This record gives sequence, structure tokens and C-alpha cells, in this order.
Amino acid sequence: MATNGTATRRSHLPALVFLALAATALFALPLARGEVFTLRDHFDYFQPLRWFTAMELQAGRLPLWNPYNASGEPWLANPQTGIFYPPAWLMVVLPFATGYMLFLLFHVILMGWGSYLLFVRTASRGAALAGATALMFSGPFLSLLDVSNNLATLAWIPLALWCASEGAWRRGGLVLALAFLGGEPFFAAVAGLLYAIVGAGPFVRKAASGNSQLATHNSQPATHNPQPATSNRWRPLVLAALVAMGVSAVQLLPFLEMVRASDRAAGLDAATILSNSMRWSDWLRVVLPPRFVPAAEQQFIPILYAGLVVGVLAVVGIRRRTLGWVLLLAFAVGISLGPEWLVRLPLTLFRYPARLVPLGVIALAALAVAGYERIRGGRRWLDAVLLLILIADLVPRMTPLLRTAPFRTDAVPYSGDVGKTSKILRVGAIDPEHRAAWISGYLNLYGRRFSADTAAPVTSERYARMHRGLLEKPTREELAQKGIGWVVTSHDLSSSFTPNTEAEGVRVFRNHVNFPMAALLVRNPLRLIPARVTLDTSTARVSVDAPREGVVLLHQQDARGWRATVDGVDAGTNVRGELFRAVQITRGHHEIVWEYRPRSFTAGASITVLTLLALTLSSFVKRARRRKIFYLSAES
Repeated sequence: MATNGTATRRSHLPALVFLALAATALFALPLARGEVFTLRDHFDYFQPLRWFTAMELQAGRLPLWNPYNASGEPWLANPQTGIFYPPAWLMVVLPFATGYMLFLLFHVILMGWGSYLLFVRTASRGAALAGATALMFSGPFLSLLDVSNNLATLAWIPLALWCASEGAWRRGGLVLALAFLGGEPFFAAVAGLLYAIVGAGPFVRKAASGNSQLATHNSQPATHNPQPATSNRWRPLVLAALVAMGVSAVQLLPFLEMVRASDRAAGLDAATILSNSMRWSDWLRVVLPPRFVPAAEQQFIPILYAGLVVGVLAVVGIRRRTLGWVLLLAFAVGISLGPEWLVRLPLTLFRYPARLVPLGVIALAALAVAGYERIRGGRRWLDAVLLLILIADLVPRMTPLLRTAPFRTDAVPYSGDVGKTSKILRVGAIDPEHRAAWISGYLNLYGRRFSADTAAPVTSERYARMHRGLLEKPTREELAQKGIGWVVTSHDLSSSFTPNTEAEGVRVFRNHVNFPMAALLVRNPLRLIPARVTLDTSTARVSVDAPREGVVLLHQQDARGWRATVDGVDAGTNVRGELFRAVQITRGHHEIVWEYRPRSFTAGASITVLTLLALTLSSFVKRARRRKIFYLSAES
């Protein structure tokens, strides 16, 4: 005979299957064709970023460093790369296009399942299914498909809140860790904050009554869960936090080290940081069809519509017991409007204030679930009607987000010589209609071209300052000293540089007065002798024949974690690099090797391994205790 817990789980299975099938329907055609989404950041940011990462992992290399952008930049430390995020491994073990689309599909289903489990704690299965469907197909959520780090982290938030409501600190800690490893630290911080509020607040204490309501709706007997004493309420939260930080430490510690040395304002002024803010009228577009309200000014969320029916039901659902959701919605609205004090916060956390809209839609869907419960009564036939209305209202409006095309790694319309041995610099405003011609984002990674630019959310403060100076005055000499041999621009620079090629109104110029990627600098007389260099994602090898003593200069950023050896001997204080790496050598043939081994990664990996071992051990102990209690009960 099935236990009550097993029967309850089975009762939810049809809803979970429906959500998975409904989400899969959006992806079925491109998956069958082997195509990928192409809107905005899919094309020139996340696809090349994830492709490059997957190729390195397939080759058995751990990509600690990206030598091709920003004259070299930390790669593993950037959470967007998702190196330790298990769903991202789909792109390693499967053909890239298939893995990329399944990665996105997984998170759409995760949002549906997590929100259903959260909503069904205090609502009927029909109402919870409607709320999860509305959230899963809402414009603000699906608009994050092309910024997949935001999508990945946000998708874990409902499940994190469910874990907090259940008081499940092990699962909660793992979910919070996965939220951070998904790639968006801001949403991960929000998830942690909400987890703490729910776990320490009245929500957990009301879990028993919530289960009673759920049992009434589902015709299942309620299970009474005695609540811990107030003095012990914080213990599960502390344990969940320790698990979350411990499991994610392998990426968290390198990320914090990267942020510490970053350009904290990202080179942006206040107007740019707040440019993607919502207006009050934009929030009307969340609940009213676009033709009834003015066009939105913000561009971060291309489709704001979350449903007229959802908006109406949300108003009905505003009650004292849904005050928490009302406050979350108010927080999302207030921040998304872009108040000026946001620019004084560190790390431009709110660079895109409109990114709070999907968080507000989670609250809106929860209020709609409560509103539907008020008017539903015992009329279960309304569930199917509401589902059909939601799907018919939302899905057709989402089609602009779902444009697809075959995946290509030859998108850049220039020969492989451009950027192959010296760096590219983009000068001028990029036309988003011709991203390939501009080699924008991380498109250079497909051909492993070197670029002085980066699309990373944070970069070295010193490097960012140097890069801005180059853009203000891109002279041949200044570019040469930074190892830049190519300029991509819409301007006519033929008076200073040699025209090479052009495409789609974008011109490529050659700077013949450029330093090689690696060279020996000698004096008396002063001259440069090119050196042989090999770069990968953790080492740089330079081979040089020195006619006399000098300095070997490598036009790659220096950073904490790089260590040089000359002919196998630690260079120690011999390293003289400032922005770029350099080492002093004597006369003769020398092999210089730089290895990237940041201590933050070693420490983080050790903490993660120890945390996983501790969790495994505690799980065994917990199971042993349960078996002992069971046997003692059976004997008595």
C-alpha cells in the first residue's frame, strides 16, 4: 500500500508532466532541426562564450583564463561561463546546438516545476498549475532566454523558496549553490535574501496550516510538522548558508578575487547605468496587451507582457496573507524604475534596473494563484478553461523571442588572418544589425582571434582605464605599444592605417607599426626581437634567442595567480611586468613559461570537495538513524 507521501507525489505528477511537455513544445521544432535561438545576446555573446568553454572542457583543459579577449582575462572566475554548473555540461557531452537548446529548455521547465511546488503548498493543484504555466510562458521570463545566466539563476528562485518553506536546509543550500553557479550573482544574492526571509519569517510557522489547506484541496490527509523552537529557527538558515557557500566556493572565491580588482563602474556613467529603467507606463505593459499602452523605453526585457488575466487575478489575490508577495512586487517595481541612488551602489549591481521585472512577475503569478483560489470554489472544470486562456493569450506573443537559425562558427565575414597573431580594437558605436562585421561580443572566440575588447561584465580596473584611453586617441604608436594590429571601425582611418577589408559598412584597417604578441626588448640600440609564443587557457610559453640581456614582454594582462619560470627556474622577483607580463633574461636561448594557478581557485576547490564529502557523510548518518528508529519501532 502506498504511503500518504508517495500518493501525494503521484498526485502532482500529471501537473509536472504537463509543464514539461508544454515547455518542450516551444523547443521541439528547433531541436528537431538542430537550430539555435538567434535574438540579441544568443548570437554574439552566450553562444560563443559557451561554445569556447565546452570546446576547452572537451579537450580536457580546465579554462582558467581566456587569452583572446581584453589582452587576457580570468575565465573560470566569471560565473557566466558555468564551468562548474552541471546543466551547462549538456553542451560538453552533446552536439553544441542540441546541448545549448536543452540547457535553456531545462531552465524553463525548472521555473515551471519550482513555481508549481511553491504555489501548491497553499493552493489547489489546478490553481498552482495555472500560476506555474503563466509564469513559465510570461514575456519577462522568456525574455531572459538570450541572457541565459539571468535565466539560469532566476529559474532556481521558486524552488529555493519552496525549500525554505519546507525547512529543508540541505536541499535549500544545494539549490542556492546552483543558483549562483548558474551565472548571475545578483539574482543569486536575491535568492539568498528571500530564502532567509522565508525561512526565518512566519511562512515556515504557517507550513502546517498551509499543508492542511493543500490537503483539503487535494483530498489528502494533512501531515502535521511540529515547528522548531524559536531559538533554533536560525540553525537551518545558517546550515543552508554554509552548504551554499561551501558547494559554490570553487567558483565563488575566484569570482570575489576578480571583482576585487575590477573596474567597479564598468566605465559607465549614471545615465548609461540607468538607461534600461522601467517607466510607470511600462508596468502597464506587463498586464495590458501592447497595443493599448505606449511603447516601452527600456530594451533589456523585449516582451513585458505577462497576461491580462494574470493581472486581474493578482488584484483579487491581494489579502493580508499574501502581503509578502505584495512587498516583493513593490520592491521589484521600485528598483526597476531606476531611482538615482542606485548608481551609488557598488559593482553596478542594478546596471539594468528592468531585470527586476521577472522577479516581480513571480510575485504577480503568486498573487494570481491566490486570486484564482478565491473565485474558483469547487469548480474544477475552471482549471482547464483558465489554462487554455493563459496559453492562448501568452504563447503567440512570445514568438519574436523564439527565432532560430542553424548554429555557425564562421559568422565573422573576414579571413582568419584578422586577429590571428595580434589584437583587434573596435572603434566607434557598434551597429546591432551587423554584429558579425563588428566582431562584437565574444564572436572572436570562434576563430580564436585576439581582441583588445571584452564583453565581460567586469574587467581589470587598470586595463579598462588603458582601453578607454586607446579609444579616445587610437594612434599607430599607442596601438603598437599595446600589441594591437587591427582596427575595426565605421570611420575612415586610411590616413593613419592601411585599409584591409570591409563588410556591411564596417571597415578593417591594418596597423603595420605593431608590436608582436611576444618580443624581446633590448637596448643599445633599442629594438624588438619577435619571440615564438604559444598560449592556452592556463599557460603561456615563450621561446627566444637573446643576443644579449633584455626583457621578454608578453602582451597579455598580468594578474594574481600568474607565475613565471625561466628555463624551469622560478623567475621570482625577476618579473617586471606592470599591465602586461614581462620577465628579465640574460643572453642565450631561453624558454619562459607562465602558469596560471590562482590561490582562490585552489582554496575554493578544496572547500567545495570538503563540503560535498561532509554532505555525503551526513546523508549516510541520517539514513542510518532512520533505519535504527524503524527497527526499534518494529520490535516494540
